[in-house]
Amino acid sequence: MTIGSTSESPSVAAGKLLDIIEARFGAGLATARPARSARPRPDAESLRRSYLELLKICLTDLAGARTLSVARTTQGHVMSRQLEGEEARLRAVGMDWPLSGLTMVGLNRLDDLQQCVETIVADGVPGDLIEAGAWRGGASILMRATLDSLGADDRTLWVADSFQGFPQAEEVDRYDLGADLAAVDFLAIPEDEVKANFTRFGLEHGVKFVPGFFQDTLPTLGDGSWALVRLDGDSYDATWVGLESLYPGLAVGGYLVIDDYQPLDECRKAVDDFRAKYGIDEPIEQVDWSAVRWRRERENDIPRVQSTGPAPKPQPVERPAAGRVPAMQEYELRHELEDVHRRLAAAEAELEWLKERPWRGPRRWLGRKVRRRAS
Repeated sequence: MTIGSTSESPSVAAGKLLDIIEARFGAGLATARPARSARPRPDAESLRRSYLELLKICLTDLAGARTLSVARTTQGHVMSRQLEGEEARLRAVGMDWPLSGLTMVGLNRLDDLQQCVETIVADGVPGDLIEAGAWRGGASILMRATLDSLGADDRTLWVADSFQGFPQAEEVDRYDLGADLAAVDFLAIPEDEVKANFTRFGLEHGVKFVPGFFQDTLPTLGDGSWALVRLDGDSYDATWVGLESLYPGLAVGGYLVIDDYQPLDECRKAVDDFRAKYGIDEPIEQVDWSAVRWRRERENDIPRVQSTGPAPKPQPVERPAAGRVPAMQEYELRHELEDVHRRLAAAEAELEWLKERPWRGPRRWLGRKVRRRAS
């Protein structure tokens, strides 16, 4: 990977994106909770809760001595840096991309998701659970673990994702939070890798994977019955097709969770348009700086999408083989080296020009000296 021809250094580009996040959602940092598990006690309920707390800390990569965060350049390349001290709050509230963690959503959203799963089981809300937009599968892993800890083995967890990143964006603003995510290979996690993550935690049973882009796959689930729907599609189209395909099958008492309702305008507009179209008036509840949810209180006259049968086999997107994520310092050194090469090439070109025109050298030198004095 190369930095590209821009004169802006990688750390400056990454820092600007972080500044945008902190300027718009900095208040969310104040809600960060400590990455701390509950003390295990011998009774079953205490052990269950301790297990889930420890699992959430592991999924967010906050269990070790240090954790690394990933930033992207304006060209879609990624680099890593260690979160120091108070910067760990970014991870706790889900404002960064973990290098090794299995979820980006942070502890607050995981806490709320666990509570939603526990509530639908306790209240006997019928239906399965589905996450549309899973990345490495961390949030879905927590849902399956919560179900298992409650003995709810009769419910299936569905995991829908392209498993090859985002579709190509038509317009790109390099400092837009959702800009050209299709170019970021770091976000493209193969299905086999996500399945392996479930297996590593002993949670591979009762899980069905739905590979492919949402417009091809979610309409095939239009006849499903859901107790919890979690949408993390970012864009207007992905959010709309998720709502249109899955919300009609959400049981009364079930939860609809939207991950990026607050930071991404397109996602919020899709939700607001859908609610307005079908007269959905259940109050939207804020989960944290990013996610919202509501609990379905009544049936709406929302037609089900007619299931079209099995989704077409997804066409693979050509991507380079996954490799290590360089440290930010490495990118800075590459950037500086490329700048030295550019200046050296310019000097060599000027030297060749002077060799061909030896009489021009003194005149050019004198002109530069006069201009410097005049300025």
